[in-house]
Amino acid sequence: MEAVGRVARISLQQLPADILECLCSLLTGFDALSLSQTNSWWSNFLSDDSFWQKRLQGPISVVHIQDPWKKRYMQSRSMLFKALKVNGESEKLDAFVYLTYRGEQRRRDLHRSSHFQLTHLRSESFSFDLWFSLLPATRKTSSSSRECYQWPHYHQQFVMVSSRGELYCSVLAGKHAVASDLQSKRWYHVALTYDHDHQRQEVYLDGAKVWSVLGSRHHEWSHLTSGQVGTGCVTSDSLDCPYQGYIGWYGFHGVVDAFRVWRGVVSGDDVKLLATGGELEAERLRASAKLNSPSIAQRKLQRNVQLAKCTRPAEGRTIQFAK
Repeated sequence: MEAVGRVARISLQQLPADILECLCSLLTGFDALSLSQTNSWWSNFLSDDSFWQKRLQGPISVVHIQDPWKKRYMQSRSMLFKALKVNGESEKLDAFVYLTYRGEQRRRDLHRSSHFQLTHLRSESFSFDLWFSLLPATRKTSSSSRECYQWPHYHQQFVMVSSRGELYCSVLAGKHAVASDLQSKRWYHVALTYDHDHQRQEVYLDGAKVWSVLGSRHHEWSHLTSGQVGTGCVTSDSLDCPYQGYIGWYGFHGVVDAFRVWRGVVSGDDVKLLATGGELEAERLRASAKLNSPSIAQRKLQRNVQLAKCTRPAEGRTIQFAK
């Protein structure tokens, strides 16, 4: 400690451990990584696995891994989608990633196609959830009319955000905005459950139920033969996607951390766990869209999707990108 007049200057390392832990709990993982690289003292202090686990899974964790949590945080990436671009009114840029099987189901059947189709679940209950963040709008983004490309076999977007920030989420016929005024540079968690026996659909936003309705699945469910996360096709001219009266291809402009399909109806408590960054048991996961590395195998599962290094959803609602 050094006295300068009546002011005492003290280094952070000299503070009590409980105060240091409280201060470090306010740091994002990016800030903590930068601090840990300043000297060996901070590197040792910020090496505790529980510190990094909370930034990946939140305060409550039910999934355990063998790799160090700090290493997993450093390797974590989210999927960056750009809206359809028009360059000289001629270039179209699709951005999408396929859902793929996960767990023992995939390993038991090596001849099964790796692409998972949600619409193949014709007599089962299911749930899905995703983390996403919108990017600020740009004048360089646009959409492409249906006359430019073959009409797709899959044109029912189960999750979609309009140009006005309205969120649509449904596996039923018709579109209903479950939330409005969504902001950019913010993590949102969306979950949908569908009870096949009771034909009940429930939608959650950030852990809170925002819509519950009875109804059968989309009338074209059995004809929707392929699916993807990202660029889709709008077939209703009453939505602001990107403007009313438009029908055609419509691209997502933002970041998706993961899109996961779960077995059965996920409970409200489990949705709250997922909405805080937690994870459910791996056995309950049926499929997901998640890229972790730019490997050749993973490149085959996507088109024009970039890997973005950014803060994890469990760290807070504001998203921060690594420089």
